[in-house]
Order: sequence, then structure tokens, then C-alpha cells
Amino acid sequence: MFKNFNKVFKFTFHNQVSQKGYKALTITFAVLLFLIPIGVLMLIAANSTDNKENAILSCGADKIYVVDEAAENVNFDLMKKVNGEGYADITYVTVPSVEDGLKQIADAGEKTSFVLYISKGEKDTLDADIVMPPNSSLDSKKVKNYFDAIKNMDMMFVVLARGIDMNDVAELSMAFKTDGFDKSGWASGTSLFQDESKANEQNNERIRDAFSVIITMLICMIMYFVVLAYGASITKNIVMEKSSKLMDTLLISVKPEAMIFGKLTGVLSAGLLQFFSWIICLVGGVFAGVLISDQVFPDSHSSVNIFLKSLGSMDLFRPIPVIVALIVLIFGILLYSSFAAFAGSISSTQEQAASNQGIFVVIMLISYFLVLTQGADVHSAPTWLFLVPFTAALILPTGLLLGAISTPIAVAGVLILVVLSLALVIFAGRVYKAMALYKGQSGGFRKIFKIVSTK
Repeated sequence: MFKNFNKVFKFTFHNQVSQKGYKALTITFAVLLFLIPIGVLMLIAANSTDNKENAILSCGADKIYVVDEAAENVNFDLMKKVNGEGYADITYVTVPSVEDGLKQIADAGEKTSFVLYISKGEKDTLDADIVMPPNSSLDSKKVKNYFDAIKNMDMMFVVLARGIDMNDVAELSMAFKTDGFDKSGWASGTSLFQDESKANEQNNERIRDAFSVIITMLICMIMYFVVLAYGASITKNIVMEKSSKLMDTLLISVKPEAMIFGKLTGVLSAGLLQFFSWIICLVGGVFAGVLISDQVFPDSHSSVNIFLKSLGSMDLFRPIPVIVALIVLIFGILLYSSFAAFAGSISSTQEQAASNQGIFVVIMLISYFLVLTQGADVHSAPTWLFLVPFTAALILPTGLLLGAISTPIAVAGVLILVVLSLALVIFAGRVYKAMALYKGQSGGFRKIFKIVSTK
């Protein structure tokens, strides 16, 4: 049945990959898909790095004399909590006036002190002014950094300057304890967060749910675009011999099933080689981006990088399920592509082929909407979606990757998908032969199916 299949396959595959457009497109997209993730992850890491330029720099002062007209007897030692260089070592002294503060500085011969003057401004605001003493060794531009310290304390500085009782503030800012429990833990008092393995399990479960929807949508998109892009090429290649009048010669030396299967797999192999090379470059770019961004920006807190690095600990992509899922994906593409082969078999011209391509497009769209509405989350999807081959092609790879289906259902779904894919290829070959016998004038589907049913 499949005699000389290898010759048709080699010829078709070589014809596809030897085209300059194919090579240029494959290489260009491969390079872009490798470089773009590196650039994006580097950009994200750069924006997530602690910016030292925005850190609170030292004001250079060792002692600050505070004049506070907004309140009396204020203790400014809380300003030592400012997260900046040298602020914890500053000594605060309260004085009644700016003149008194400047006098004390002069009498002590201090070169690294200044006066902080706080007053009530217009519209119930607070004004903070720095008064530099004569003969000070402080740099005025450096002293200005103290205003960054005030902004860092934000409302706490206002509380200090207005003389609000810190005990009242403590009541408002009282710490509170947080914890989490599951149903059994609530009864026994066992914290969910203390049980690290259980917390990780629940976190991974939420991620799996998200991945379920994301991966299913990605597979649907991949299947649609791959079949749509390469299905047209399959149909075109099958019709080509009819238009060049080589059909009679071919049918003598090559079985129709071998010819159809050889052309279909030849085009798909070239397409999948192109597609998987892009996927490998994309994954390689992501890994390279994570490694490079970690080296260039070691202080980065990028949530994207953290998430990507944590994927390995989630047990989501084990080798065997990944390999089986890829095989199912390939046979799913083969299944829908066999309809493209059927469209080419019943077509006598390129115009008819273009019109008949709607066969597999309609079937795929129906299957896509069934998956979208019934089984985007594979954990709650009905079993029949994994067994009907047209929907299984879209949802079964996700179920295998995430371990969401039982082994018997997985085996049954894979077998049904594989058997139907091969059966449709054989059927397309017999239809091609039937069309040859009628010289492209079939007389309708009834006659075609009658001839197909007989050897």
C-alpha cells in the first residue's frame, strides 16, 4: 500500500526545504525568537533593579538643631530610622529659635551641624527650612539630601513635627498577625504556611490551573496556524500532478496512498522542522535571557525571572509526558492535514483546491469552540473531549503534560487519534485514485465513495 512512499517523501521534503524563501524565513525568525526574549528579560531586569541613584544619600551632618514652632518638646530621634547613609548617627537637639541654634553651633565650633526650622505654613501646611551656620564645612548640595530623608519618612515626619503623642501613633500602627489554614488545619490549629510542602503544593496547583488554560489556548493557536499555513501547501502539491498531467504515470509506479502520505508527511516534516526550530530558539532565548540578566543585574527583583526560575521545581514538564504530548500534537496536525490532502484529492485545479480547503477549516473551528467552551481547564473537562479525535488533538497534549487524565483515557485517546489519522490518509489516497479514473470528473460524491469502497 505504501510502496515507494520514501521516494515521494524525499522529493517533497527536499522541494520544500530547498526554497530560498523557506530558508530565509526559518533563519530570520529563529534569530529573532532567540534574541527578543533576551532583550525583553534584560529590560525587565533593568527596570526591576534597585536604583542606587534613588537611594537616600548622606546629608553630611553629625548634629541637627531643631526649631519646631508647630509643637513643643518634640523628640526627633525617630528620624534616625531613615534608611540612608549616616542618618542613624545624627544627634538631634531641640532649641527655642534659629538664632539660639546658630549660637550653640558657633560656641561649640561645630563644622558639620545645621539648624532645621519647622513652621506652620499657609493653608495648614508645614514648612521645613535648613539654616546653614557660618564657616560650615558642609556642602550645600549634599545637605539638600536631608529633604529626601524627610520625604522618606513621609507622614511620620508630620507626626513628629506636630507633636502628636507617639503612643497614639503606636496604637494606629499596631502590628497584626496573619496566618492561613485549610479546613483540617483550622480545627487542629495547624498553619498552612508553616507546612511548606503543603503551601508549595497549593501554590503549584494554582499555577497548574493557569497553565492548563494557557497551554490549551497555545496548542489551539499552534494547531490552527500550522494546519492553515501548511495545509494549503499540501493541497497545492497534491493537485500539482493533476494539472501537469503526471497523474497516470505516478499511479503506475506509486500507490495513491503512498503518494498522498508521502506528500503530506513531506510538507508537514518541512513545516514542523521550521516550527520546532523556532520553538527551540524561543526556549533557548528565554533560558539565555534569564542567565544573562542574572549576571548583568544581580540585584534585580524581576517577578518574571523569579517565575521562570521556579518552573523547574513545579514538576510540570517531565520528559516522558512532554515527549508523548509532542507525538500527540504531531498526529493531531496530521489528522487535520489529512483533510487538506482530501481537499487536494477531490480537486482538479488550484481554484477548486482553494475552495475545498474550507473542509478542514470548518472542522477545526468547531473543535476549537468546543474546547474553548467545555474544556479550557483540562482538570474539569468532560472525558469525551479527550476521546473524540478532533477535540483530542487540541486538548489531549495539555492533559498529558499536566497529568490531568487517567492512563486508560490517555492511551485510548492517543490510539483513536493515530488510527483515524492514518485511516484518513488512506481514504484520501483512494479518493485520489477514484478521481484519476474519472479524469477529474467524479460525477459526485456518491460515485467516488462507491469506487473507494471497492478495491
